[in-house]
Amino acid sequence: MLQTAVMDSLAVGVSDAQALKAKAASGDPEALKAAARQFEAMMVAQLLKGMRETHFISQEDDPFGGQSLKLYQELLDQQWAARISQGRGLGYAEMLTKALQKQVQNAGAAQPGGPVPDKAGADPVAVVSGADAVNHPTTAPVDTSGKPNLKDYKRSFIDRLRPQAEAAAQTTGLPADFILAHAALESGWGSREIRSADGHTSHNLFGIKAGSNWQGESATAATTEYRQGKAVRANQGFRSYDDYGQAFDDYARLLGSRYAPAVNAGKDAHAFTQALAAGGYATDPAYSKKLQAVIASVARMSS
Repeated sequence: MLQTAVMDSLAVGVSDAQALKAKAASGDPEALKAAARQFEAMMVAQLLKGMRETHFISQEDDPFGGQSLKLYQELLDQQWAARISQGRGLGYAEMLTKALQKQVQNAGAAQPGGPVPDKAGADPVAVVSGADAVNHPTTAPVDTSGKPNLKDYKRSFIDRLRPQAEAAAQTTGLPADFILAHAALESGWGSREIRSADGHTSHNLFGIKAGSNWQGESATAATTEYRQGKAVRANQGFRSYDDYGQAFDDYARLLGSRYAPAVNAGKDAHAFTQALAAGGYATDPAYSKKLQAVIASVARMSS
């Protein structure tokens, strides 16, 4: 019964959001405010959910665990999200309302009487949160409309680093596109480069950690790892290089010494990504599929 209550609550939230989206398109100021407040409530709910899912001990060892408690916490989080978003809330709703009003005004000026453009399908460069948003600011170019020029941004990343990738390809025998895609996935197309405490880039595009055998410089950054299926945030030390050439050379050496099955995959993208995942390059259970998608994206832009 409690499970049904949670699902019904979520269904109502999604239905309300769709209705508010349609009303916001009409340009009604009250509808814009309602849509912004609904969005803030959803955002707070996701924030609370993320906090709930962060574990510092094994879930099996948690004496206070249990499905009933989890369902109760989900209901409680939804109530808190709604309460927090009342009044002035966190301030996001107010800022979003102003942004929506400006968008409606701009759309009206360009197309008198026309609908507000739907940007729900926009392709973000990278999604960053928490410490990553501070340490690794997005650096995508912006056109005159204020929207990231994503295709040019990604192509610039590829063109800028292709020489280093070609050199690593000569060493490993892997296609340069595979290496560029791996760098793009780990660094958010260069927008989330690992940086030192003073803000200087580490040139580490592959997320290679500084283990006990590493003799060079290092930089500490927050990272997300999956332990027993749960995402856990932690600070880790990562290798730091003088330039991108050193980073790609070290990446090639690492693959040759620890990920031989990935190197032996040749031009088989599926085998390459599966071997990296199986070898423990990342703990994300969806890592292989994500990397395959980026490899396909790089191949399209390189053809």
